[in-house]
Amino acid sequence: MHITMDMNDTTRRGSEFFKAAHTNDTISMKALLTSEDFDPYIRGNLEETILHTALFNGNKEIAEFILDKIPSLIDEPMTSDMYRGETPMHIAVLKQDVEMVKELLYRGADVVNARATGSCFVPGDQCQCYYGEYVLSFAACVGNEEIVRTLIKHSAPLEAQDSLGNTVLHVLVIQAEKGQMYSMYDLITTLVSEKQQPSLESIVNNDGYTPLKLAAAEGDLEMFNYLVQKQKKIYWTMGTISYCVYDLTNIDTWGDQKSVLRIITTSRNREVYKLIDAKPVKELLHQKWISFAYKYFLIWMFSYSMYIMIFTISSLHRPLKPVPPGQFGEYVVKTQKTLVESYQTKEDYLRLLGELITIAGAVVILISEIQHLYKIGPKNYFGNTSIGGPFPLLTVCYCLLIAVAVIMRIHADVGEAVPISFALIIGWCNTIYFARGFKTLAKFSILIQKLLFGDFMHWCCLVFICIIGFTFAFYILFQTVDLADYPYFSDFAMTLRTTFELMMGLMDIPLPYSKPTPTNIYIAYIMYMLFVYLLLLNLLIAMMDDSYWRIVPETEELWKVQIAATILLLEQRVPGFLKIRSGVPGRSLGFDDDKWYIGVEDILPETGGAGMSTQGYSQHIRWEVVRKNLGNIISMKDSYESTIL
Repeated sequence: MHITMDMNDTTRRGSEFFKAAHTNDTISMKALLTSEDFDPYIRGNLEETILHTALFNGNKEIAEFILDKIPSLIDEPMTSDMYRGETPMHIAVLKQDVEMVKELLYRGADVVNARATGSCFVPGDQCQCYYGEYVLSFAACVGNEEIVRTLIKHSAPLEAQDSLGNTVLHVLVIQAEKGQMYSMYDLITTLVSEKQQPSLESIVNNDGYTPLKLAAAEGDLEMFNYLVQKQKKIYWTMGTISYCVYDLTNIDTWGDQKSVLRIITTSRNREVYKLIDAKPVKELLHQKWISFAYKYFLIWMFSYSMYIMIFTISSLHRPLKPVPPGQFGEYVVKTQKTLVESYQTKEDYLRLLGELITIAGAVVILISEIQHLYKIGPKNYFGNTSIGGPFPLLTVCYCLLIAVAVIMRIHADVGEAVPISFALIIGWCNTIYFARGFKTLAKFSILIQKLLFGDFMHWCCLVFICIIGFTFAFYILFQTVDLADYPYFSDFAMTLRTTFELMMGLMDIPLPYSKPTPTNIYIAYIMYMLFVYLLLLNLLIAMMDDSYWRIVPETEELWKVQIAATILLLEQRVPGFLKIRSGVPGRSLGFDDDKWYIGVEDILPETGGAGMSTQGYSQHIRWEVVRKNLGNIISMKDSYESTIL
């Protein structure tokens, strides 16, 4: 991509200078520069100098002449808001003018501090290209290897970070032309020493992302795979079978709160979820689930199930006492005991034990949820389906309801049943959260969440408006009739309830058919049934059917992301001495570093002699057994180390 600027559409001060620069009129330029009537430092409407204009139009001869006469223009940047900071070197790089780049370098052009920070070059509404502000980043993004080599040879900084904290490697990651960016990334990393390369690739930007993490955050599976494959090391090869080890730095969450796994589970970008099946992410998650998370997930699930059952039993036997008939109404036969009366017998103290467990559990749950909310932020906590969807909010509501119930129990409030009943509903509904541990059940849980908080919520808003409108209509129509014959429309609340039941098809319109009813009521009823009952209900069915078939292909991918989120959650909540680090240390594999790796077995396609050779040996060797035995040599299961984060 090239930046183009039309320098001739508007009238400029000192237009003779710019005209001579544009047309490569050396004679006129010499005359103007030697004249005392013109200022050679004059700028155009875009705050460009005559050197900028000459370079934009590819006039090398006039540019060299200007540099001979006014050498101070060599590093003079443009100052307009759109092109602020763009120097002649930036323009030469964008034009891919190798000779001019070398000429500017020979004359001492600055390639260390020159930065193009105008709105044209930084992400925003007016951005035409984001090339990283520095000259080297510009050269890498336009894909000219000779210019890149030349700039690096002249000490252009590889580690320089722009206003977003991105280095040249970060900028290459987010460019669209992947093939060209791969070659440039390889070129830059090969031009630095082997010791310098890891430090260059570990620089983080303002968001805390390395180039690898940035590729993950952008959901760029192709670039992510490329960067991961660059770090891959082949441990051994036999025929078409190879055992590769992948560096877990930046990928695993061990000691890294902004790892690739964290990015995948907290992102709302659908493209990011595709990384869940990429190597070595898939293998790492599988290993974590099998060796660590699965057993703690089951313990968590059974513990919560026992907890909610204790709460249920304690609620069913809450302290009540009979009351004299009619004291609290015709149908009330029991009321709440006082705090002193509630705990007198052995059965009361047994119930008290269950209530204390319920309260303690609610406090622990609330504290853990507050800590989790603080770590991931409200946006991810309440709105991210992979992390929990509606369940975190329901969990907080449950804890608050328990707190309200405790206060009401202390004051012997007869309304205690209300918070307890709603807490029971929420508590049991929260058990659906554990469906994510089982593939079949998890798909149903995902579908319910997607349908409930998608089309159904929008439909409910529309139906609510319609029901309110028709309720007011019915209420007004029945104001002029004898309400003794129409008890279901006696007041607004009763009319609203009747209207809702009609919409659900739970009843026919309750009219005394033995007596005449105004025609307007029948007309309003027919309109209501046609619009709300027939049209809107069938519309809901059609929308949910369409959403179902649209969501089903995504459920397995979402389930895998949910499993990943659950693994990370367990890593946070399980005590440090119980945690197990996945992978194997590099030193145990013979690598001279402190990194951790995970092994992945690759089977290459059988082509040429290799395939024939394998086939010949297979008469005497059972390859399945060989693979299994060789894999066990460096099996990850045998190399786990229990350490503390």
